[in-house]
Amino acid sequence: MKDYFHPTTSEYRGLMVLAVALLLAIAVGSGVYLSRDNHSLDSSQHFPHKEGSYRRQGLVGTREASSRQGRSSRYYAVPENEVETFAFDPNTADSTTLLRLGFAPFQVRGIYKYRAMGGRYHVPEDVTHIPGMTNEQWERLAPYVRIGRKYQYVAPSSRAKHHSLGAYVAEPSGSAELIGKARDTVRFPVKLANGQCISLNTADTAELKKVPGIGSYYARQIVRYRERLGGYVSLEQLEEIEGMPEGVSRWLQLDTSQIRRIDVNHATKNQLVRHPYLRVYRAQAIWNHLHNEGPLHSVDDLRPLPDFTEADIERLRPYLEFK
Repeated sequence: MKDYFHPTTSEYRGLMVLAVALLLAIAVGSGVYLSRDNHSLDSSQHFPHKEGSYRRQGLVGTREASSRQGRSSRYYAVPENEVETFAFDPNTADSTTLLRLGFAPFQVRGIYKYRAMGGRYHVPEDVTHIPGMTNEQWERLAPYVRIGRKYQYVAPSSRAKHHSLGAYVAEPSGSAELIGKARDTVRFPVKLANGQCISLNTADTAELKKVPGIGSYYARQIVRYRERLGGYVSLEQLEEIEGMPEGVSRWLQLDTSQIRRIDVNHATKNQLVRHPYLRVYRAQAIWNHLHNEGPLHSVDDLRPLPDFTEADIERLRPYLEFK
């Protein structure tokens, strides 16, 4: 019988060679690991990569500091465009000219949009209505604003007089000399003289453009807002139109005899929502009350409803009726 517990000489030698090979493999592997670990430790001591290492050790890497300084100079040392100041007409200046004058890109877009909708700058002070205009910017540009003659208002003292041949002859100080042909009153309407007024609630856009300071754009805005309101009950309501030029109310008079009212208990939801003083939330509150609790009897019944303040109720009083 073979003895499995007592290896032969050849088997013993084979086991010894295998054991030595395993020991060598373990030793080599351990050496590589220790070498890598020591190298990593030395690298972290001499060249720490995290910013926290610098802070903890109080060290500043020369190479990284110089690199940061280079990046900082690339990102922040950007030369600014020099702002120039020279005479310009805001009605005709192109975008390049406006940018050279120091207008921001969004201001240039606003000027172009205003001009595209028919708006014009008639006096230097109209430039103050440009979005984002600051006191510093206006004080710098004010002496250099030049309004072309065709955009200026016609002064009452120099208003063109009708010629017997159908021509308009302007005084020497007038804004135009139209000899031999009639004035184009559609493009350049004759402005109202001092003391003249028009009715705010009945004037059309052509009449409104006769008001000094009002061009095609604001004439349309006045009519559109009047339709949405149902008529103006106060001249101060013009201030609710964004950008409305100041001082135009002196040329307007008010007649409130034909204010259009909304019959709250029979109005559609769209009619309620369209009114500027109701809009979505207040219209929804009225609509919910009508369908859940029944009709309203007066404007004072709006007080318990959500989103209605005392000021809202007073503004709505001339525009609502309850049948």
